[in-house]
Amino acid sequence: MSDHGDDNGPSGIPSVIDMGYEEAGPGKRRGSMTPEEQSERRASIKAILADDTLAPIEKRRSIQHLMDGRRSSMSVGSYTSSVQGVFDQSDHDTVTSYGYDNNDYDPEYSIANEQTRDAELSRPPCEHYERNCTMIAPCCGAAFGCRICHDECPDLPPKFSNAGRYQRSASMPTAFTTISENNEDTFHPIDRFAIREVICRLCFTRQSAKTNNCVNCGTQFGEYHCGICNLWMGLADSPYHCEECGFCRVGGRENFQHCDACGMCIDKSLFDSHNCKSGKYQSNCPVCQEDLFSSRSASHEMPCGHAIHWECFQQLVSHDSRCPVCKKTAETRERMLGTWEAMATGIALQPVPPELARVVNITCNDCEESAEKRAWHFLGIQCRECSSFNTAVDEIVLAGEEAYEYLEIHKPEESPRRRSSRRSSVM
Repeated sequence: MSDHGDDNGPSGIPSVIDMGYEEAGPGKRRGSMTPEEQSERRASIKAILADDTLAPIEKRRSIQHLMDGRRSSMSVGSYTSSVQGVFDQSDHDTVTSYGYDNNDYDPEYSIANEQTRDAELSRPPCEHYERNCTMIAPCCGAAFGCRICHDECPDLPPKFSNAGRYQRSASMPTAFTTISENNEDTFHPIDRFAIREVICRLCFTRQSAKTNNCVNCGTQFGEYHCGICNLWMGLADSPYHCEECGFCRVGGRENFQHCDACGMCIDKSLFDSHNCKSGKYQSNCPVCQEDLFSSRSASHEMPCGHAIHWECFQQLVSHDSRCPVCKKTAETRERMLGTWEAMATGIALQPVPPELARVVNITCNDCEESAEKRAWHFLGIQCRECSSFNTAVDEIVLAGEEAYEYLEIHKPEESPRRRSSRRSSVM
């Protein structure tokens, strides 16, 4: 453990927390543990996990208290007595958070001490934004580099209850005694608009989030700052705040125009020709199920009118050229003509044997026209109206030798009889 691992401040909370980061290379935070201390900690964790007398929640508590510095590492044979002491701890660690509560927040309030320093140094690394400040989650009081780091954290501290707030001197929870015994799920998304505090990464001063410069050392937190979204980032992605969307987007305000019907910012070069559909982006991506409206990933509009993440679309078309929602072709007709012509050539070069011949009725998923008594082929059946191979067999009319004889008499140039479409257009 660090030399400060057993130094407790007021209320029994350790003044310095060692989260056990190993020696880091360039661009990473340095740890304070020696190799011997790291080995000792690993041995203690393995011993806790191997003890069958402890319930899962007790193992979890014990390991967390070991990691956040509230008890020191110990030998394999001596950790059990300390575990009992941790569980007997009462809720006297519940304190008002850094001099304010929900009703009397002072925007001029700032503080810099060992706890704010430890909260900054113990947070998970952030690779999402270039900024010089760390946010304090209003829901659980933990320190995170950004809201994405918070939402992607696999095991968050418990949310604040109405009974009080918990003072966080590290980015991970310091008192798991507040977790219910029924393994309550600690995942909770952060409200980006409710963030009220940040910590300067240079001087470790905890202060109001409604600023882009540290009140203590004057450091600029980000090249771009939005006080509404509590966002600090660089200018490389050309961020801007859209009043209609309600939060910040990237790409440059001069390149996008908000569509009130779609409820989304649309590329100006595509605005006049885009398929305007109310609520189109107020849904989840049909592939990854992430919300399209608030997603950080670029969206793509398919010819059918459905929206999808661009990256998900690229993965989709590598093995399926149809929309996951309506099953229409996900590419434009012009892009697919070459593929369809190649498929038609392959069918002409590979006739179906008489015993496998089929006469079928089909419906085209793209133009929704139906046709009767078409020749079946294992490579597909081409629609004579739009040339698409995105067709579905509705009924097998003839099969085998009977179908083969019928097809020999009725050549393909004969126009098939159309049946009325049985489906309405899906957009």
